[in-house]
Amino acid sequence: MKNLYSGFLLGLLLISSSLFYGLALTNSDKKFQQQASVLDGTWRLVSVRQFDAAGKPLPVSASAQALQSLKIVANRHFSRITTADDGKVISATAGLIELSTDLYREYTGFKPDTRSSLAYQWQLEEGLLTQRRTDKDQVIEEVWQLVD
Repeated sequence: MKNLYSGFLLGLLLISSSLFYGLALTNSDKKFQQQASVLDGTWRLVSVRQFDAAGKPLPVSASAQALQSLKIVANRHFSRITTADDGKVISATAGLIELSTDLYREYTGFKPDTRSSLAYQWQLEEGLLTQRRTDKDQVIEEVWQLVD
């Protein structure tokens, strides 16, 4: 039953991504030009670690470790869904991304705004995407694996 529910959630995420993509096209003032990136694909969150300002690892709660996240990146857009171990949807978000050689920024919503963005330092190596950001004197590191 869990696999069926997970498949349903993935389908829902794909439909949401398509709708968001279509809305972005219809609300765009510029003629659409496809812009692929090295991060295009479906990613699964495999680990989250937190560190204090001195670099000392902080404990991650068992409930946070039980969360499962998928992120789809395509054409400068992203969609992310996070579910609990029982398949219950905890959060879903979508928006635009900006990518440079050392900075990955996610903007949520329809209009890019730095107040509604998260900026990460990123590294891509052997199908693993490592993202690091600082939030309130804590460093949060997420490792995502490319899904085949």
